[in-house]
Parts: sequence; C-alpha cells; structure tokens
Amino acid sequence: MSEYHLDIIGRINLGDYSKIHDYMGIVDIDDKFTITFNNNSIESSDIIYNMLENNNFNVYSKGGNKDGKLYITASRSKR
Repeated sequence: MSEYHLDIIGRINLGDYSKIHDYMGIVDIDDKFTITFNNNSIESSDIIYNMLENNNFNVYSKGGNKDGKLYITASRSKR
C-alpha cells in the first residue's frame, strides 16, 4: 500500500483539477491519497469529492486542522 499526497497552495484552479486527475491515475487499489488545500477553497471540495467518487475512490476522511487547511483522504476501491 502506497501513500500519495497532493498539497494545493492558494485557491484551486483548473490546473489543480488536472493535477488531481493525474494523481488519480497512478493511485492503485488500497493506496491512500490525501489532498490538502486552503480553507478559502472550501467551495471546491464538492467538485473534488465528485471527481474521486466518479473514479472509484472511497472518501473516508475530510475536514480541517488548526493551520487553516482542509484535507480529503481517499483510497481507490476495486473496480
């Protein structure tokens, strides 16, 4: 089982969605994938959840921390 982390600095833009999509292509079954972004991009979190779910990922952790960052942790389910 591998772990992948993607930290997005600033507001999420189209290029960031492309990066997320690229990462999803390398994450294998049961790998852990964590995306971290600033809480000023919270409106983008629903889009990210949908991207993950539409690509056979199970989101099992989402939330924030004391540094003003939000995180989503997911793993790819069996296809």
